Amino acid sequence: MTAFRRIVLATAVSTALSAGVLPGLVRAQDAASDVQDVETAKHNFIGVINGSNVFVRSAPREDAYPTLKLEKGTKVTVVGIKFKWLKILPPEGSFAYVPKAYVNARSDGKIGRASREVIAKVGSTLNQLKTSPMGKVDDGQDVEIIGDQDEYWKIKPPAGSFVYVNETFVDPLKALPTIPDQKAPDSAGPVAPVANAGHPKETAKPATPAAPNEGVPVTPDAAVTGAAPVADPAPAAPVAPQVAETFDKLEADFKAGNEKAIADQPIKKLLAGYEDLLKQEMLTSTIRKVSEVRVATLKLREEAQRDYLAAKEQQVQAADRQKALTAEQQEIQDRIHQKEVRMYTACGTLRASSIQRGHGVLYRLTDPATGRSIAYVQTSDSKYAGLLGQFIGVKGKMSIDPVLNIKLISQPSDAEAIDPTKLNSSITAQIMPPSLMAQHASNSPTD
Repeated sequence: MTAFRRIVLATAVSTALSAGVLPGLVRAQDAASDVQDVETAKHNFIGVINGSNVFVRSAPREDAYPTLKLEKGTKVTVVGIKFKWLKILPPEGSFAYVPKAYVNARSDGKIGRASREVIAKVGSTLNQLKTSPMGKVDDGQDVEIIGDQDEYWKIKPPAGSFVYVNETFVDPLKALPTIPDQKAPDSAGPVAPVANAGHPKETAKPATPAAPNEGVPVTPDAAVTGAAPVADPAPAAPVAPQVAETFDKLEADFKAGNEKAIADQPIKKLLAGYEDLLKQEMLTSTIRKVSEVRVATLKLREEAQRDYLAAKEQQVQAADRQKALTAEQQEIQDRIHQKEVRMYTACGTLRASSIQRGHGVLYRLTDPATGRSIAYVQTSDSKYAGLLGQFIGVKGKMSIDPVLNIKLISQPSDAEAIDPTKLNSSITAQIMPPSLMAQHASNSPTD
């Protein structure tokens, strides 16, 4: 089947030559001898897909990853043949990947400008691989952005981009006399059927000639017209399967790490992985450049992670210091409270009074040694009945009752039982029992 298709193509070119359709082309037998290894632009024609779900591939190999599927009847523009693979202009739906780090989006985000020379990688609607080169984007060149994925822009294929399809699935439809622009196949002009493979003497209908400024006539021998054939893009360096697998795993781990907080990202592991990958010799320029960008990014993240963890550690240490300081302050306050001198208006043993007048119950504070009254307390609070017979301290406003001519604390604010031995140390009062004052004076070494 392959040999038959090559004969059909050679016959079509030969017939067109005999009819004067393709001026400057060499004889059909010369074309037939070149078809085994044809450079880009030596044979250009429009073909039609003859099967369903035909894979377009990123490189002229059966193991190259597919980029999309073409249905039967789809037209493609063939610009070269390599073995059994046809080199075609990217069909509708094709796109390329370029790193966001090297292309700055402008205006409404639909146009980007390259900040350096970069190799665009073949994009695929069937997978997320980005390893095969598709074309070159020059420094300062504008590209049309159609989307994004991870760290890459999706762009329309740049000039000089190609993809590949097996010649088994393409039937030649129309020979092209000039280098085609990178347009959809339908824009190449009216379709003129080539000579029937079974009737090699039939000639093709003349194609519409191109204007002088629309293209350069292409011949199998550049010396005939002086036009140099368009060369293939530089082929990608061979990549060992384990290298490609390692790269894909690193990319997946990098993407997963982006979803985590900076402190939880496996930055050191990823950085070591990309650095080890860059030590490999068999790398495509795309894998190498992406890995270099990843290394630069991860180094910045490593520094940010280190600063974050250091700041977090400082916060933990500061919290520990604050906790220790709070405990120390509490301890000091407890000591102060223990040594704090409590102040009362009067203190003494609470006794009932035989004199009752006015509002509330009248109590008297007595010297525990002599039982003599030193002050009176008048209150309606029932708790004082429970303090009878105890040595207490009373807080309140002291006054002299004009009728009884006694020191009176009327409606005291507080009262509580106290230890009489702590008088003049941690307890003091305006009025104290004389016996306790004398005892304190006798125990003091100085006045």
